[in-house]
Amino acid sequence: MLKRLALGVAAAALVTSPAAAGPKDFTAQGYALPADKPVTIVLMRPDMEVGELQAGGMVEPNADWTKAAREHLAKAMESAHKSRNIELKPIDESQEGNAQLVADYEALHRAVAEAIVTYKYYGAKLPTKKDQFDWTLGPGAQKLGEASGANYALFFYGRDNFASASRKAVQVAGMLGCLIGMCIITSGGQHVYYASLVELSTGNVVWFNVLRGSKGDVREAEGAQGMVDAIMASMPSRPGEGGKATTVAAKAR
Repeated sequence: MLKRLALGVAAAALVTSPAAAGPKDFTAQGYALPADKPVTIVLMRPDMEVGELQAGGMVEPNADWTKAAREHLAKAMESAHKSRNIELKPIDESQEGNAQLVADYEALHRAVAEAIVTYKYYGAKLPTKKDQFDWTLGPGAQKLGEASGANYALFFYGRDNFASASRKAVQVAGMLGCLIGMCIITSGGQHVYYASLVELSTGNVVWFNVLRGSKGDVREAEGAQGMVDAIMASMPSRPGEGGKATTVAAKAR
């Protein structure tokens, strides 16, 4: 019986542990940040939602957690670029049309990112893509450059939920069921993050990373910094300017 319980706990750990996932990134083949001109990036507001996973598996959004996570992640993203010699450009959403422009491209990025994850990482491969990494937000992305003065945009998407007390109780009950040979493994909170670097002159996604699992509690400043550091570690940089050197082939790690 103890052996069954141990196996059940181990299985639950595989389902819920961040170590079971980790980051997987792609860079457009042969792509490098330009060495002969400044690199300026507009940091798009984090497309972030945080909620509480209830006993039945439904996620209840938490406005306070979401607000805190967005603020901490935005600051962490700014901090992550200090060592990269990259100028950050804001978009003034108070200017006419800018707030709608940001909202439109946030939604478009979400759709494209979901497609990348589905067809490049975890789902059926698209035969027309083969091993290419050539996803795009379209040439209209130039409007983001016009509104900010940047030549790249960095998008950040996250959906994070934490198990409620009732959900944790269900997990414990499922593990205890292993004692009588009826294991019901219930997952805990889920943590999914995407980041994309978009070349605004073309709209092309030149780098993309997905992180499944937690690198810290994004409701706290330290946890948000850990999450951003993990997902941003492989973003291309120019030689000698911090961060990882440019990936020259599109491949999953």
